Amino acid sequence: MNMTSMPPFPEATRSEPADDQMEQIRELLVGDILRRTTARADMLEARIKDLEFDMTRRFEALLVRIEALAGEMTSDSRASFDELARGVVELGERIRHLSRG
Repeated sequence: MNMTSMPPFPEATRSEPADDQMEQIRELLVGDILRRTTARADMLEARIKDLEFDMTRRFEALLVRIEALAGEMTSDSRASFDELARGVVELGERIRHLSRG
């Protein structure tokens, strides 16, 4: 028998159905798991973004509160310092008054 007398066997035609069957088998075995895993990963990514946004918002609110408290402390410290200064002036006046008397 001559090799040229045999009809050529199309390789592409033979491998396509096998590839389709393998893809179907792969889909049956892992398709649902892959879709659920992808959906879960997407949900987790969305949740992480929400948490990042919420934490950023909370940190900014905390920073504003800390700055407000620092301002109050500065104001309270000034008032206390002014009151102490007035007390020292009064004490000085009393000492001068006593030393003259």
